[in-house]
Amino acid sequence: IKCDVSSCVYSTETDTTHKYHLIKEQTTWQKAQSYCRENHTDLVSGQKQLQDGEVEEVMESVDPTTEIFFGLFRDTWRWSDGSSFSFRHWNKELNNIQSNSGRCAMTGFDDEGRWKNENCDLRKPFICYDGELFS
Repeated sequence: IKCDVSSCVYSTETDTTHKYHLIKEQTTWQKAQSYCRENHTDLVSGQKQLQDGEVEEVMESVDPTTEIFFGLFRDTWRWSDGSSFSFRHWNKELNNIQSNSGRCAMTGFDDEGRWKNENCDLRKPFICYDGELFS
């Protein structure tokens, strides 16, 4: 893992089809998506990426209570990069009506990577990926 103050880059030597970039600078979900699309492919999205050991390795470089944005948002819930949305890993708080008003998703690895929905205007770190769009 290569890290500096603002970002970390991780890729395996055996599989260079994807690189994950943890951007530690905190920003809104929309700005995070724009940054990823301008500089990489998109926000990390889909079951394959979120359950990827490489993403977990990237997250090990920050405090486990750090919550990060990833590429899930809701008009109806869908992935930023167009990936299929059949996998769910929501935090139990989702059943609480007051906790269910957010339109953007984030995760922290202190709760087994379970997802939470949050206001898109909150500022969080985020993970981008390089490589082909998943579908």
